[in-house]
Amino acid sequence: MVKTLIFDSGPIISLAMNNLLWIIKPLKERFKGEFYITKGVKNECIDRPLSSKKFKFEALQTLKLIQEGTLKVYEKDIKEETLALLTLANSLFRAHENYVKNVQYGEIESVVAARNLNAEAVVIDEFITRTLIENPIAVKQRMEKKLHMKIHTDNINLNRLKSELRNIKVIRSMELVTVAYELGFFEKYYLDIPEPKKTLLDGLLWAIKLNGCSVSEQEIQDVLAIENM
Repeated sequence: MVKTLIFDSGPIISLAMNNLLWIIKPLKERFKGEFYITKGVKNECIDRPLSSKKFKFEALQTLKLIQEGTLKVYEKDIKEETLALLTLANSLFRAHENYVKNVQYGEIESVVAARNLNAEAVVIDEFITRTLIENPIAVKQRMEKKLHMKIHTDNINLNRLKSELRNIKVIRSMELVTVAYELGFFEKYYLDIPEPKKTLLDGLLWAIKLNGCSVSEQEIQDVLAIENM
């Protein structure tokens, strides 16, 4: 079976905004598998920007990856599956007896595609969707802290969601950039400055964070410490 990664729109946008989309092609070559986006991600990253003034150049960069075969579009109709999983994911936590909607259609569509393709991972930068997959109770704790109120859990739905997503693994654009750094993709930026490699990696990780990737300052420091041991 061919290895696959599924990309949500957030990592595509983050890489494009930082002029880093070019790393996807050599990463795919090292991965020796296929990189996919869903039709919804294509609409968000390409179709809509191309019909407007904003982010048109970023859309062209992403379209180029599709036209050259680096990215493929998952064409199967998964709307029904996506809506069912979206409803479940938004029926986990209640405030004042009303379910709190935490996730959007686009991210769940990518998760469904990853599940259907038995993908190695889905690439998602958004905190809530990633955390619902990895540690859903952390979403509840964050909501309680943010809303200053008690949040109630629907344990039946929570267990159903855990079962639905039990084989899904998540990575972020941060991990992609770190791997690209480890593979030497950025050697041309090893400049004549103090600690050039550490400065470069720090700049890359903060650029990704500031353009939408959910990564903490402590996580950045941890990566810097590991990579510069």
